[in-house]
Amino acid sequence: MTHLPDPFLLDSEALAALADPARVRAGLRACNEHRVTSLDRAGDQCWAEVEDADGEKLAVELVFDPADGLRHGCECDEDPAGGLCSHAIAALFAYAKEQQEPVPLADAARAALAERLTKARAEVRVQPLTAAAERDGVGLWSARSLQTSGPFPTSYRVHIRSLVQRANHCTCPDFATNQLGTCKHIEAVLHRLGKRRDFPALQARPPARAYVFLDWEGDDAPVLRLHRGAETPVDLAPLLTEHFGADGRFLHRVPDDFLRLAERLRDHSAIDLGEDALGHARRLAEDAAQAQRAAAIAEQIRASAGRLPDLRARLYPYQVEGVAFLAGRGRALLADDMGLGKTLQAIAASWWLHRHDGVERVLVVCPASLKFQWAREIERFTGANAQVVQGPAADRGVQYRRGSGFYVVNYELLLRDLALINEVLCPDLLILDEAQRIKNWRTKSAAAVKRIGARYAFVLTGTPLENRLEDLYSLLQVIDARVLGPLWRYLVDFHITDERGKVLGYRNLSALRRRLAPVMLRRDRALVSDQLPERIVTRLDVPMSAKQFELHDEALSTAAQIAAIMRRRPLTPGEQNRMMAALQRARMACNAAGLVDKETLGAPKLDELATILEEVCRLSGLKAVVFSQWERMTELVEQRVRALGLGAVRLHGGVPSARRGALIDRFREDAATQVFISTDAGAVGLNLQNAAVLINLDIPWNPAVLEQRIARIHRLGQRQKVQAILLVAPASYEERVLALVEGKRHLFDNVVDADATEDVLSISRGLAEVLAADLANHDAPDGETGATAGAGDSAAGEPVGDVVGRAETEATALAPTSAGAPGASAAAAARTGVDEKATRDALVRARVGALQARFGERIERILAQGRGLLVVLDRVDAADDAASSVDSAVDSDEAVPVALVDRRTLAALNRLGADSPLAAATALPSSATPTEQPAKHRLARRAREHLSAARLLLQQGCTGTGLELLCSALLATAARRAGRDTSPTPAEAGIWVYAEALPTGALSAEQATLLLRALALAQGADAVPAALLEPLLAEAVDFIAVAS
Repeated sequence: MTHLPDPFLLDSEALAALADPARVRAGLRACNEHRVTSLDRAGDQCWAEVEDADGEKLAVELVFDPADGLRHGCECDEDPAGGLCSHAIAALFAYAKEQQEPVPLADAARAALAERLTKARAEVRVQPLTAAAERDGVGLWSARSLQTSGPFPTSYRVHIRSLVQRANHCTCPDFATNQLGTCKHIEAVLHRLGKRRDFPALQARPPARAYVFLDWEGDDAPVLRLHRGAETPVDLAPLLTEHFGADGRFLHRVPDDFLRLAERLRDHSAIDLGEDALGHARRLAEDAAQAQRAAAIAEQIRASAGRLPDLRARLYPYQVEGVAFLAGRGRALLADDMGLGKTLQAIAASWWLHRHDGVERVLVVCPASLKFQWAREIERFTGANAQVVQGPAADRGVQYRRGSGFYVVNYELLLRDLALINEVLCPDLLILDEAQRIKNWRTKSAAAVKRIGARYAFVLTGTPLENRLEDLYSLLQVIDARVLGPLWRYLVDFHITDERGKVLGYRNLSALRRRLAPVMLRRDRALVSDQLPERIVTRLDVPMSAKQFELHDEALSTAAQIAAIMRRRPLTPGEQNRMMAALQRARMACNAAGLVDKETLGAPKLDELATILEEVCRLSGLKAVVFSQWERMTELVEQRVRALGLGAVRLHGGVPSARRGALIDRFREDAATQVFISTDAGAVGLNLQNAAVLINLDIPWNPAVLEQRIARIHRLGQRQKVQAILLVAPASYEERVLALVEGKRHLFDNVVDADATEDVLSISRGLAEVLAADLANHDAPDGETGATAGAGDSAAGEPVGDVVGRAETEATALAPTSAGAPGASAAAAARTGVDEKATRDALVRARVGALQARFGERIERILAQGRGLLVVLDRVDAADDAASSVDSAVDSDEAVPVALVDRRTLAALNRLGADSPLAAATALPSSATPTEQPAKHRLARRAREHLSAARLLLQQGCTGTGLELLCSALLATAARRAGRDTSPTPAEAGIWVYAEALPTGALSAEQATLLLRALALAQGADAVPAALLEPLLAEAVDFIAVAS
């Protein structure tokens, strides 16, 4: 039977023929952002729903006609002359993703390879660079992605040596690190060649000349291997036979013997020494030389006894070790606890390298709030003047040309000045302070940092791991990408997943600590405990008012509705923004109702704060630091503090960097200034040891932020007993956040602490899951399920007692609570669930630990199946099976049964599809999202929603996303005033305003100016001061209100 090609499964060349390149890129971006919310096909028709850039859902229809080809219909207003619209292209990309052959989770290498094959088909364009490559396929090609993972599109050079084995080479970063022997660019070339009629004949041809490559396909990979050519010259054959076996494997020492052979073969045209093979040998040689260099440098620095020449500071013994580690390694991560002097150690190490190793230009990248503090510390300890990079682009260009010395720049400017930094400054040493800013490797800042070509790099952070184990990955990519290997391998080695791939916990943490040890140094406060005063952390429960409960529960209900959608499919960007805004409203309500409704005066937390400050500052004469994430909350605090007659200073993101030092100096030196009020703009890097009390008005989602706040006063130089007070709203979302923060802290301790003993850790269920489960309980009929369900209850289709770290009753901690009964029953049920979860979790953790001890590196993956564990081993023999049977033969409700399978067995089970035993655990139940009430006008509804979300995000300091949403709200309002059904895009807005809106009177000159000013500020959102944002937001609120 002949199988016709799928008319909706198209590669990059076919897509290029259907639409212009800009639309293809826009469609790919929409697909990757999960804006295709539904997709269905019947015969030659395909239907989809795609969310546009403004969050509106558009219906798309694709029809294939054998005579006319592919036709489409869409509700958008894109010009049909450009071919298929971007929404139709997005639907085609989404359809192609759905057609991917499922890969068994245990075979992670296959999954990683399949991902690159899929991207190669539709996301990469290739061109031959030589006539031979065009004719025979073998040779040099150019490859370019339609959409890159970072902000810097690049063409890469692909060298095709073989059409039958993974022996090719690409210059892209992924090929250098993925350990697969291929990449999407190589696979794109092979895909193009595979469409040629003579491809089988090309595959059958032996290579014209021999080549040596780095082979990643064997069990003992990587291996240097020779592939012999059709004919080997007589003078070359004995040399190759001497160094390579019959299977092509290099027989002698690597790197020494191989590099000597490479020198002998350098000018021989009959053999191709691959760049991958040579690069591998050279890296091994560099590693050996680096180890000797590090030992010599460390010995010299240790001999100084804490007095380095020309350094104006005496180092503690542990700081001497830190300096030796940084200078000796050259590229290293210093993860000392906050307050132990990472800045001094980095300056001392860089000064040593300047004096002894030719380091002339040092680039310090830090948060904007710390730029001038870094400059002061550099001058204090070395006497050198540091150049603080600031001002307009022209001024910065002059500053980078100053010559040798220290340069201090913030992360936002780094992104703009990357070309100047690499081409003009050319730093020898890169220092990243508060490097957790690049923990997400997908961000533009992380991509920019990794493109700086500095010989040395010091990465400084007290919190290398904040929320997930993946946080470490991006930091180590800056230091040495080989330490943790490719991401797919990292996830396999250290994660426990369920049968759907969801991360349930972490394993092999002892092996992870061993890998990190050569490049990461971490010391905690125990080293200087005799030099630090006592630290006391106190939690004070401050019940919410009835109005706070009302606003809190309303926000959580909205978030839960959106979370329910997340259980069925990924959220679109618009849904993500609405969910984030709802959660922020819940958190703000825990502080003060006025933060949300802008009307209610006062708050229980402000009353409690006044009582504390009265005792601490007025009666005891101490100084205090008050933190809140919300700038508006700090304004309310300042008003209350001044009403008490106390002096105060307030720091927030809108205070220019140049003025922050004066605020800090005033708090340190002026006895009448007793209170330092700050948002988290002041939670990083500042030294406030003259204060003895720190008050947290809210609980940050990130445990590292909470620790950073406390570390502002509990650090070297502090002589008073330190008290940190957490004001918590009980029976609220904030209380749930605090519990989750503690779990994240446990993960941090067991990865970065060299003395940690845990090898297996579980993780709690994600926030979205908690909210979705709560919504399901809330909507269920009486008697079926409820907020106080016991730990043994589970929703239909959900595995009973999700094995690692899942507790069905976690949802009760977030259940909406009435003002009259503030969460008592919910809290009691939550405590019961937590106790049962803890017991179950301990059993599972012990079980996984025992498996790890028994089988060690033989474990390829651990999957959760129902209430048991499915362990995938490299092989399973009778002894393994017998041991597992004995371990699992426990007749108890608390038993954790274990089944052992090898990779081949798991692959066979997966091929059974729905009939597989692994398919028994069905997807989590979903609840229908309640239908929204129709608005008077969809543009008016969009304007109100986006304005609300923008206001909350701008208050939180999320300037970029906040300004985008504000511009969307303004454009929707302007379009409605003009009688349009759709908004103009930001790119079209300027022409539309002057060509239509102003001439027709739809907008006044003042309104047009407001719109264009917002669009201009959105272009440089990272640097917009609060002084411009506040009046802009106020004018936008008035404009939208009048139009409504």
